[in-house]
Amino acid sequence: MKSEPLDCHKCAFCCKMAGYVEVSNYDIRRLAKHLGLTVGEFEEKHVVHVTRAGKKRIKDEFTACQFLSAAHSCSVYSARPTNCRGYVCWDQDDKTVYEFARFNQIPIAELRKKEAEEAEKERQEARKRR
Repeated sequence: MKSEPLDCHKCAFCCKMAGYVEVSNYDIRRLAKHLGLTVGEFEEKHVVHVTRAGKKRIKDEFTACQFLSAAHSCSVYSARPTNCRGYVCWDQDDKTVYEFARFNQIPIAELRKKEAEEAEKERQEARKRR
């Protein structure tokens, strides 16, 4: 089931922490051209890990993407890797990133109101049990 879309600029958790970004040779060529680098220069500067199977990554699992700007936007958006183009947290089977992002985007006042409502509900249930 598809979840409600969120504002990626308020979170960017998928780019900050969740998962890694693998790049194909096509992705590397596109990114290198976008950055005005040769393929070799791009790989030397931006590939952070090569797996035993030879797969190249520009982001490791628990690190922020090197192309994530301070404004929570992708600094290479028009040339972003295929993995990034296809990823939206609200349309994944694993909802971990989505739930974190959703929590991040709930205003504090709304969160406190929800907590107060839950506490009141628990008090009422406790009274009924007495």
